[in-house]
Amino acid sequence: MVDVILSLPEILLKKRNGEELLEDELKYFVDCICKNEIDRSQIGAMLMAFCLRGLNTKETVTLTKSMMNSGTVQKWDPSWKTVDKHSTGGVGDKVTFPLVAAVPLFGLKMPMVAGRGLGHTGGTADKLESIPGFQIGLTEDHMRRSLEEIGCYVTTQFGNIAPADKTLYSIRDITSTVSYPPLICSSIMSKKLSEGIGSLVLDVKTGVGAVTGSYEQAEGLARMMTEIGAGMGVETTAVLTEMDTPIGYAIGNSLEIIESLECIKGKGPSDLENITCAQGAVLLCGAGIAKTHEEGEEMIRKTFQDGSALDMFLKILENQGVKRETLESLRRGDYDKVFAKPKYVENITSKTSGVIEAVNALALGKATVLLGGGRQLPGDEIEPAAGIKLFRTKGDKVQEGDILAEVHHDGRLSTALRTRIDEAFTIGTSSKPIKRVFAVVKAGQDTEDYEVYRKRS
Repeated sequence: MVDVILSLPEILLKKRNGEELLEDELKYFVDCICKNEIDRSQIGAMLMAFCLRGLNTKETVTLTKSMMNSGTVQKWDPSWKTVDKHSTGGVGDKVTFPLVAAVPLFGLKMPMVAGRGLGHTGGTADKLESIPGFQIGLTEDHMRRSLEEIGCYVTTQFGNIAPADKTLYSIRDITSTVSYPPLICSSIMSKKLSEGIGSLVLDVKTGVGAVTGSYEQAEGLARMMTEIGAGMGVETTAVLTEMDTPIGYAIGNSLEIIESLECIKGKGPSDLENITCAQGAVLLCGAGIAKTHEEGEEMIRKTFQDGSALDMFLKILENQGVKRETLESLRRGDYDKVFAKPKYVENITSKTSGVIEAVNALALGKATVLLGGGRQLPGDEIEPAAGIKLFRTKGDKVQEGDILAEVHHDGRLSTALRTRIDEAFTIGTSSKPIKRVFAVVKAGQDTEDYEVYRKRS
């Protein structure tokens, strides 16, 4: 039997030498962090040892579970089927909103903890707060009642959620260990699985506007997170999706809420609807509600067409503080009565005729931040009306002088920034259509092309 070492210097030496750490050793390391019985230099040394010597799947699962158990873990009625989704982040990524409008209609419970935007990717919480009256911070009693009565809530990180992760992340940030995949995955999954869910769908994006630039990196991240989920008893499926091009036509907080509402009403962009249906189908199939993936997609799509998803979304908003008058305006599509208006709206026009070969998601995401629609530092204020509304996207034909986009801003559109937005559009002679959903990844299974998967499963 291998002896368990419960001495920090010896645990550090063991990992420095490339040995596998045992479960109790990793738990002890995390416990020392929570009790403040470890020097920050020792944490930094351990993180660097993780990066240089590696963490295997078993170690990563143990680290994640220890981080999750360092704080509050939600416990729900055992008869409930609790589910959630997580996106690695992108530009124009508003999938959460139509998804939460549809999935609870089938009896599933969605206790969703959402993040704020930082960098070029927007935050779910910031987008919801562009709706007047919406309260993102909820008490635990309110959360429980929301699941009982409606089936969903959306809140920000609350209480004592994975406190070990907060400490680890602050030190990862100054020790150049942020980008190590097992640490990325353990950070994400320790917080997400603290929601007390039984099933999780991951939207792992790849492309210029994603955290993972290459397909291989995205697939590796997806596989690691699905293995962590499986190791912790949570059915976890990852969907690999494209993030070279913004999703839909709206980038920016209130602009994205408006486009989401149009999707929920069955009138939104096809790519947004298709990604939502793909993720919703994963959850419905996992719960045994849909027999096949294609059937699950159609079940989600039907909620947009018959008005039931809109009713659900408005119930969620009302439950979190939005007034009836506002809700009725949203239902009618009287968005000008609800959302703050930008001081200026300026057009970006095409300088030539042809076909749009690319729309650079990263460039437009960064531009939206500089317009005030996102944060450069954690404490920055958000301008909810700022953003970019696309009139054309990849694959569309354009004539010289056609409007490519509207820029909504409060006076921050400099000549240099205008040039950056203009240069995000590449116009040539031909373009392949956007393929939004590439593949599905599950623990213990080969990665499968999405079109094959949806027809087979």
